Amino acid sequence: MPPVNRRKPSTRAKTGQRPRSSAASKKNKSNNGFPLLAILLATLLMAFIGYFIFAVDKPDPAPAVKAPVTKKEELLPEKPQPKWEYEKALKEKEIVVDLPVAKKSTNKYQMQCGSFRKNDDAQALKASIAFQGLNSQVKLTGSWYRVILGPYERKRLAEKDRHKLQRARINGCQIWLWR
Repeated sequence: MPPVNRRKPSTRAKTGQRPRSSAASKKNKSNNGFPLLAILLATLLMAFIGYFIFAVDKPDPAPAVKAPVTKKEELLPEKPQPKWEYEKALKEKEIVVDLPVAKKSTNKYQMQCGSFRKNDDAQALKASIAFQGLNSQVKLTGSWYRVILGPYERKRLAEKDRHKLQRARINGCQIWLWR
């Protein structure tokens, strides 16, 4: 049985035109010209190698021996004498400075950490302050129970205790002048 050709017949063959050359036929064709590029690369490579052969063969010139140089010691000139008189005058001068006398504050400070309608709430806050190592007192003013710390000589001491209470999560303490 003859092999079956399933390709469509070309329409160009019927019309008398020349068929196009396929990619496979183009690959088979080779340039049989002069290999100019290969010769150029080989020449450059030989020139590069020759340059380094001649450049490496040159020996370094021997360093010249220098004769030891002797230095002459230079003497320092004498210390110049002062031309001015103020240096002597400053040594003998006495300076008087008036310092203002620091006035001590007679104000005392208190710190209020809470104000409650019920005595039990005020006593609970007083107990939590006592756990921090501070002494507080509960004062009744009108119908309010106030939790007060102090008196403090300086405001800075009151601030120190307030920061200690803030670290223990007791917030809202206010510093006022003592009444």
